[in-house]
Amino acid sequence: MVTMSDIAAKVGVSRATVSFVLNGRQTENVRIPEATRQRILDATAELGYRPNQLAQSVALGKTRMIGYFVEEPRYEPYWATIIGALSEAEELGFTLKVLSVKKSTLEERLRQAIGLRLSGLIVRFNFDKSAIFEEANRAKIPVITVDEGNAPAFGSLVAADDASGCREAIKHLIHLGHRRIAFISSGFPRLNSQFNDIGSAREQLFRREMAQQKLDVPEGYVTRDSMMVYGLQVTDGFDTNTVYEATDSLLNHPSGRPTAIFCWRDETAMIAIRVCQERGLRVPEDISVVGFSNISAARFFNPSLSTVQTPWEEMGRLAVTQLLHRLGQDFDPTPTTHLVPTTFIARHSSGPVHHSN
Repeated sequence: MVTMSDIAAKVGVSRATVSFVLNGRQTENVRIPEATRQRILDATAELGYRPNQLAQSVALGKTRMIGYFVEEPRYEPYWATIIGALSEAEELGFTLKVLSVKKSTLEERLRQAIGLRLSGLIVRFNFDKSAIFEEANRAKIPVITVDEGNAPAFGSLVAADDASGCREAIKHLIHLGHRRIAFISSGFPRLNSQFNDIGSAREQLFRREMAQQKLDVPEGYVTRDSMMVYGLQVTDGFDTNTVYEATDSLLNHPSGRPTAIFCWRDETAMIAIRVCQERGLRVPEDISVVGFSNISAARFFNPSLSTVQTPWEEMGRLAVTQLLHRLGQDFDPTPTTHLVPTTFIARHSSGPVHHSN
Protein backbone atom coordinates (compact mmCIF):
# COMPACT_ATOMS: atom_id res chain seq x y z
CA MET A 1 0.00 0.00 0.00
CA VAL A 2 1.32 3.43 -0.99
CA THR A 3 1.97 5.76 1.96
CA MET A 4 2.71 9.46 2.36
CA SER A 5 6.32 8.49 3.02
CA ASP A 6 6.48 6.91 -0.46
CA ILE A 7 5.20 10.14 -2.01
CA ALA A 8 7.68 12.20 0.04
CA ALA A 9 10.58 10.01 -1.11
CA LYS A 10 9.57 10.29 -4.76
CA VAL A 11 9.19 14.09 -4.66
CA GLY A 12 12.15 14.70 -2.34
CA VAL A 13 10.27 16.49 0.44
CA SER A 14 9.36 15.66 4.02
CA ARG A 15 6.36 13.55 4.93
CA ALA A 16 5.00 16.54 6.84
CA THR A 17 4.98 18.60 3.65
CA VAL A 18 3.04 15.88 1.85
CA SER A 19 0.55 15.75 4.73
CA PHE A 20 0.03 19.52 4.62
CA VAL A 21 -0.72 19.42 0.90
CA LEU A 22 -3.02 16.38 0.88
CA ASN A 23 -4.98 17.54 3.92
CA GLY A 24 -5.42 21.06 2.56
CA ARG A 25 -3.85 22.65 5.63
CA GLN A 26 -2.45 26.18 5.51
CA THR A 27 -0.82 28.21 8.29
CA GLU A 28 1.20 31.40 8.37
CA ASN A 29 4.31 29.39 9.33
CA VAL A 30 4.07 26.92 6.45
CA ARG A 31 4.33 28.25 2.90
CA ILE A 32 4.50 25.50 0.31
CA PRO A 33 5.43 26.71 -3.21
CA GLU A 34 2.82 26.02 -5.86
CA ALA A 35 5.35 24.06 -7.94
CA THR A 36 6.08 21.74 -4.99
CA ARG A 37 2.40 21.33 -4.28
CA GLN A 38 1.75 20.33 -7.88
CA ARG A 39 4.63 17.81 -7.87
CA ILE A 40 3.15 16.20 -4.75
CA LEU A 41 -0.30 15.98 -6.36
CA ASP A 42 1.19 14.51 -9.55
CA ALA A 43 3.11 11.90 -7.56
CA THR A 44 -0.02 11.08 -5.56
CA ALA A 45 -1.91 10.33 -8.77
CA GLU A 46 0.98 8.43 -10.34
CA LEU A 47 1.49 6.16 -7.33
CA GLY A 48 -2.24 5.63 -6.82
CA TYR A 49 -2.27 6.85 -3.22
CA ARG A 50 -5.53 6.44 -1.32
CA PRO A 51 -5.88 8.08 2.12
CA ASN A 52 -6.58 5.88 5.10
CA GLN A 53 -9.82 7.53 6.18
CA LEU A 54 -10.11 5.45 9.35
CA ALA A 55 -6.64 6.53 10.48
CA GLN A 56 -7.48 10.14 9.67
CA SER A 57 -10.68 9.92 11.67
CA VAL A 58 -8.85 8.53 14.70
CA ALA A 59 -6.16 11.21 14.45
CA LEU A 60 -8.64 14.08 14.08
CA GLY A 61 -11.27 12.69 16.44
CA LYS A 62 -13.86 13.12 13.66
CA THR A 63 -15.22 11.11 10.74
CA ARG A 64 -15.42 12.23 7.12
CA MET A 65 -19.13 12.72 7.64
CA ILE A 66 -21.12 15.96 7.53
CA GLY A 67 -24.40 16.29 9.38
CA TYR A 68 -27.36 18.05 7.78
CA PHE A 69 -30.10 19.08 10.23
CA VAL A 70 -33.31 20.00 8.39
CA GLU A 71 -36.74 20.72 9.82
CA GLU A 72 -38.83 19.62 6.84
CA PRO A 73 -36.89 17.51 4.30
CA ARG A 74 -40.05 16.82 2.24
CA TYR A 75 -40.37 20.45 1.17
CA GLU A 76 -38.98 20.65 -2.37
CA PRO A 77 -36.63 23.65 -1.97
CA TYR A 78 -35.08 22.11 1.15
CA TRP A 79 -34.69 18.77 -0.58
CA ALA A 80 -33.09 20.41 -3.63
CA THR A 81 -30.56 22.07 -1.31
CA ILE A 82 -29.81 18.67 0.26
CA ILE A 83 -29.23 17.21 -3.24
CA GLY A 84 -26.65 19.93 -3.97
CA ALA A 85 -24.91 19.33 -0.64
CA LEU A 86 -24.93 15.56 -1.20
CA SER A 87 -23.37 15.89 -4.66
CA GLU A 88 -20.61 18.19 -3.45
CA ALA A 89 -19.86 16.07 -0.39
CA GLU A 90 -19.53 12.91 -2.47
CA GLU A 91 -17.24 14.62 -4.96
CA LEU A 92 -14.99 15.71 -2.10
CA GLY A 93 -14.91 12.31 -0.42
CA PHE A 94 -17.34 13.03 2.42
CA THR A 95 -20.60 11.39 3.48
CA LEU A 96 -23.69 13.49 4.14
CA LYS A 97 -25.89 12.37 7.03
CA VAL A 98 -29.36 13.97 6.81
CA LEU A 99 -31.19 14.20 10.12
CA SER A 100 -34.77 15.46 10.35
CA VAL A 101 -35.08 17.75 13.37
CA LYS A 102 -37.87 19.41 15.34
CA LYS A 103 -37.86 21.36 18.60
CA SER A 104 -38.76 18.19 20.46
CA THR A 105 -35.97 16.12 18.86
CA LEU A 106 -33.13 18.67 18.75
CA GLU A 107 -31.45 17.45 21.94
CA GLU A 108 -31.56 13.85 20.72
CA ARG A 109 -30.17 14.84 17.31
CA LEU A 110 -27.31 16.71 18.99
CA ARG A 111 -26.39 13.60 20.99
CA GLN A 112 -26.52 11.60 17.77
CA ALA A 113 -24.24 14.08 16.00
CA ILE A 114 -21.70 13.92 18.81
CA GLY A 115 -21.78 10.12 18.75
CA LEU A 116 -21.16 10.10 15.00
CA ARG A 117 -18.07 12.36 15.46
CA LEU A 118 -19.21 14.57 12.59
CA SER A 119 -16.74 16.88 10.87
CA GLY A 120 -19.31 19.68 10.79
CA LEU A 121 -22.97 20.59 10.59
CA ILE A 122 -25.22 22.20 7.99
CA VAL A 123 -28.49 23.40 9.55
CA ARG A 124 -31.83 24.56 8.13
CA PHE A 125 -34.63 25.02 10.66
CA ASN A 126 -36.70 27.90 12.01
CA PHE A 127 -36.29 27.73 15.75
CA ASP A 128 -33.65 28.53 18.33
CA LYS A 129 -30.17 27.33 17.28
CA SER A 130 -28.27 28.37 20.40
CA ALA A 131 -27.91 24.75 21.59
CA ILE A 132 -26.38 23.82 18.21
CA PHE A 133 -23.94 26.71 18.34
CA GLU A 134 -22.93 26.03 21.95
CA GLU A 135 -22.26 22.34 21.29
CA ALA A 136 -20.41 23.04 18.04
CA ASN A 137 -18.24 25.63 19.78
CA ARG A 138 -17.45 23.13 22.55
CA ALA A 139 -16.59 20.40 20.01
CA LYS A 140 -14.81 22.91 17.74
CA ILE A 141 -16.68 21.89 14.60
CA PRO A 142 -17.90 24.34 11.93
CA VAL A 143 -21.58 25.10 11.40
CA ILE A 144 -23.12 26.38 8.17
CA THR A 145 -26.64 27.80 8.28
CA VAL A 146 -28.50 27.59 4.95
CA ASP A 147 -31.30 29.68 3.41
CA GLU A 148 -32.33 32.02 6.21
CA GLY A 149 -33.23 35.68 6.34
CA ASN A 150 -30.94 36.59 9.25
CA ALA A 151 -27.21 36.07 9.65
CA PRO A 152 -26.38 33.67 12.52
CA ALA A 153 -24.27 34.62 15.53
CA PHE A 154 -21.97 31.66 14.87
CA GLY A 155 -20.39 30.10 11.78
CA SER A 156 -21.33 30.85 8.18
CA LEU A 157 -24.61 31.63 6.44
CA VAL A 158 -25.15 30.50 2.85
CA ALA A 159 -28.23 32.10 1.32
CA ALA A 160 -29.74 33.27 -1.94
CA ASP A 161 -29.15 36.86 -3.00
CA ASP A 162 -32.85 37.57 -3.42
CA ALA A 163 -32.15 41.20 -4.29
CA SER A 164 -30.85 40.40 -7.77
CA GLY A 165 -33.87 38.26 -8.71
CA CYS A 166 -36.34 40.76 -7.23
CA ARG A 167 -34.75 43.53 -9.26
CA GLU A 168 -34.99 41.50 -12.47
CA ALA A 169 -38.63 40.57 -11.80
CA ILE A 170 -39.72 44.18 -11.29
CA LYS A 171 -37.76 45.40 -14.31
CA HIS A 172 -39.44 42.64 -16.35
CA LEU A 173 -42.88 43.88 -15.28
CA ILE A 174 -41.95 47.52 -15.93
CA HIS A 175 -40.73 46.57 -19.40
CA LEU A 176 -44.19 45.05 -20.02
CA GLY A 177 -45.77 48.38 -19.10
CA HIS A 178 -46.78 47.64 -15.50
CA ARG A 179 -46.72 50.49 -12.99
CA ARG A 180 -49.36 49.36 -10.46
CA ILE A 181 -47.48 46.41 -8.96
CA ALA A 182 -48.64 44.81 -5.70
CA PHE A 183 -46.92 42.31 -3.44
CA ILE A 184 -48.23 39.40 -1.38
CA SER A 185 -45.81 38.87 1.50
CA SER A 186 -45.59 36.38 4.36
CA GLY A 187 -47.73 36.67 7.47
CA PHE A 188 -45.36 34.55 9.54
CA PRO A 189 -44.21 37.33 11.93
CA ARG A 190 -47.74 37.53 13.30
CA LEU A 191 -47.57 33.79 14.01
CA ASN A 192 -44.10 33.63 15.53
CA SER A 193 -41.96 36.67 16.27
CA GLN A 194 -38.83 34.49 16.38
CA PHE A 195 -39.30 33.23 12.81
CA ASN A 196 -36.46 34.17 10.44
CA ASP A 197 -38.96 35.41 7.90
CA ILE A 198 -37.68 35.34 4.31
CA GLY A 199 -41.07 36.59 3.11
CA SER A 200 -40.71 39.84 5.03
CA ALA A 201 -37.14 40.24 3.75
CA ARG A 202 -38.44 39.88 0.19
CA GLU A 203 -41.15 42.43 0.94
CA GLN A 204 -38.45 44.91 1.97
CA LEU A 205 -36.56 44.21 -1.27
CA PHE A 206 -39.76 44.80 -3.25
CA ARG A 207 -40.37 48.14 -1.56
CA ARG A 208 -36.77 49.20 -2.05
CA GLU A 209 -36.71 48.29 -5.74
CA MET A 210 -40.06 50.01 -6.39
CA ALA A 211 -38.61 53.15 -4.78
CA GLN A 212 -35.51 52.82 -6.94
CA GLN A 213 -37.77 52.69 -10.00
CA LYS A 214 -39.70 55.73 -8.66
CA LEU A 215 -42.96 53.76 -8.48
CA ASP A 216 -45.50 54.24 -5.72
CA VAL A 217 -46.71 51.41 -3.51
CA PRO A 218 -50.16 52.61 -2.33
CA GLU A 219 -51.32 51.71 1.16
CA GLY A 220 -52.78 48.22 1.00
CA TYR A 221 -50.82 47.23 -2.12
CA VAL A 222 -48.71 44.98 0.10
CA THR A 223 -50.77 42.29 1.77
CA ARG A 224 -49.89 39.02 3.47
CA ASP A 225 -50.69 35.34 3.56
CA SER A 226 -50.16 32.98 6.50
CA MET A 227 -50.18 29.77 4.50
CA MET A 228 -47.57 27.24 5.59
CA VAL A 229 -47.16 24.55 2.96
CA TYR A 230 -44.70 21.91 1.88
CA GLY A 231 -44.97 21.54 -1.86
CA LEU A 232 -48.69 22.17 -2.32
CA GLN A 233 -49.78 20.12 0.67
CA VAL A 234 -51.19 22.37 3.41
CA THR A 235 -50.16 21.43 6.95
CA ASP A 236 -50.14 22.75 10.52
CA GLY A 237 -53.77 23.87 10.39
CA PHE A 238 -53.33 26.67 7.84
CA ASP A 239 -55.30 26.64 4.63
CA THR A 240 -55.42 28.62 1.41
CA ASN A 241 -58.03 31.07 2.69
CA THR A 242 -55.41 33.62 3.68
CA VAL A 243 -54.10 33.74 0.10
CA TYR A 244 -57.67 34.14 -1.19
CA GLU A 245 -58.21 37.01 1.23
CA ALA A 246 -54.89 38.65 0.35
CA THR A 247 -55.58 38.40 -3.39
CA ASP A 248 -59.18 39.60 -3.08
CA SER A 249 -58.06 42.64 -1.10
CA LEU A 250 -55.80 43.60 -4.02
CA LEU A 251 -58.39 42.94 -6.72
CA ASN A 252 -60.86 45.15 -4.84
CA HIS A 253 -58.42 47.86 -3.80
CA PRO A 254 -60.16 51.26 -3.52
CA SER A 255 -57.57 53.00 -5.71
CA GLY A 256 -57.89 50.34 -8.43
CA ARG A 257 -56.64 46.81 -8.76
CA PRO A 258 -52.98 46.32 -9.64
CA THR A 259 -51.99 45.22 -13.13
CA ALA A 260 -49.44 42.80 -11.66
CA ILE A 261 -49.04 40.85 -8.41
CA PHE A 262 -45.59 39.77 -7.23
CA CYS A 263 -45.77 36.92 -4.68
CA TRP A 264 -43.14 36.01 -2.11
CA ARG A 265 -43.20 32.36 -3.20
CA ASP A 266 -44.53 30.17 -5.96
CA GLU A 267 -47.21 28.38 -3.94
CA THR A 268 -48.79 31.72 -3.08
CA ALA A 269 -48.56 32.86 -6.73
CA MET A 270 -50.31 29.71 -7.98
CA ILE A 271 -53.22 30.19 -5.60
CA ALA A 272 -53.36 33.91 -6.48
CA ILE A 273 -53.70 32.93 -10.15
CA ARG A 274 -56.54 30.57 -9.23
CA VAL A 275 -58.29 33.39 -7.35
CA CYS A 276 -57.92 35.77 -10.32
CA GLN A 277 -59.35 33.17 -12.68
CA GLU A 278 -62.26 32.42 -10.34
CA ARG A 279 -63.01 36.17 -10.28
CA GLY A 280 -63.23 36.20 -14.09
CA LEU A 281 -59.78 37.64 -14.81
CA ARG A 282 -57.48 36.21 -17.45
CA VAL A 283 -53.81 35.69 -16.57
CA PRO A 284 -51.80 37.37 -18.02
CA GLU A 285 -54.20 39.27 -20.35
CA ASP A 286 -56.01 41.06 -17.50
CA ILE A 287 -53.46 40.74 -14.71
CA SER A 288 -49.92 39.36 -14.44
CA VAL A 289 -48.72 37.20 -11.55
CA VAL A 290 -45.09 36.50 -10.66
CA GLY A 291 -43.71 34.05 -8.09
CA PHE A 292 -40.50 33.38 -6.21
CA SER A 293 -38.44 30.14 -6.01
CA ASN A 294 -39.12 28.24 -9.27
CA ILE A 295 -40.35 24.99 -7.73
CA SER A 296 -40.80 22.17 -10.25
CA ALA A 297 -44.57 22.73 -10.52
CA ALA A 298 -44.03 26.32 -11.72
CA ARG A 299 -43.28 25.43 -15.33
CA PHE A 300 -46.16 22.93 -15.55
CA PHE A 301 -48.78 25.23 -14.04
CA ASN A 302 -51.42 26.79 -16.32
CA PRO A 303 -50.32 29.37 -17.21
CA SER A 304 -46.67 28.51 -16.58
CA LEU A 305 -45.37 30.71 -13.81
CA SER A 306 -42.92 33.57 -14.30
CA THR A 307 -40.73 33.43 -11.23
CA VAL A 308 -37.43 34.21 -9.56
CA GLN A 309 -35.06 31.24 -9.76
CA THR A 310 -33.62 30.43 -6.33
CA PRO A 311 -30.32 28.49 -6.67
CA TRP A 312 -31.16 25.71 -4.24
CA GLU A 313 -28.60 23.14 -5.38
CA GLU A 314 -25.84 25.73 -5.69
CA MET A 315 -26.55 26.80 -2.10
CA GLY A 316 -26.18 23.19 -0.94
CA ARG A 317 -22.89 22.84 -2.78
CA LEU A 318 -21.56 26.10 -1.39
CA ALA A 319 -22.57 25.08 2.13
CA VAL A 320 -20.37 22.00 1.87
CA THR A 321 -17.39 23.83 0.35
CA GLN A 322 -17.59 26.54 3.01
CA LEU A 323 -17.74 23.92 5.75
CA LEU A 324 -14.70 22.10 4.37
CA HIS A 325 -12.88 25.40 3.93
CA ARG A 326 -13.36 26.04 7.64
CA LEU A 327 -12.21 22.49 8.41
CA GLY A 328 -8.90 23.25 6.68
CA GLN A 329 -8.18 26.14 9.02
CA ASP A 330 -7.80 26.69 12.73
CA PHE A 331 -11.26 26.65 14.32
CA ASP A 332 -12.89 30.06 14.02
CA PRO A 333 -16.58 30.63 14.89
CA THR A 334 -16.62 34.19 13.49
CA PRO A 335 -19.86 34.72 11.50
CA THR A 336 -19.61 35.15 7.73
CA THR A 337 -22.25 35.41 5.00
CA HIS A 338 -22.05 34.01 1.46
CA LEU A 339 -24.74 34.87 -1.11
CA VAL A 340 -25.59 33.03 -4.33
CA PRO A 341 -27.20 35.19 -7.07
CA THR A 342 -30.81 34.65 -8.11
CA THR A 343 -32.18 35.16 -11.62
CA PHE A 344 -35.60 35.65 -13.19
CA ILE A 345 -37.42 33.27 -15.54
CA ALA A 346 -40.15 34.80 -17.73
CA ARG A 347 -42.97 32.41 -18.60
CA HIS A 348 -46.66 32.79 -19.49
CA SER A 349 -48.14 34.22 -16.28
CA SER A 350 -46.75 37.71 -17.05
CA GLY A 351 -47.63 39.76 -20.12
CA PRO A 352 -48.04 43.31 -21.41
CA VAL A 353 -50.51 45.69 -19.81
CA HIS A 354 -53.70 46.13 -21.83
CA HIS A 355 -54.90 49.70 -22.31
CA SER A 356 -58.17 48.80 -20.58
CA ASN A 357 -56.20 48.12 -17.39
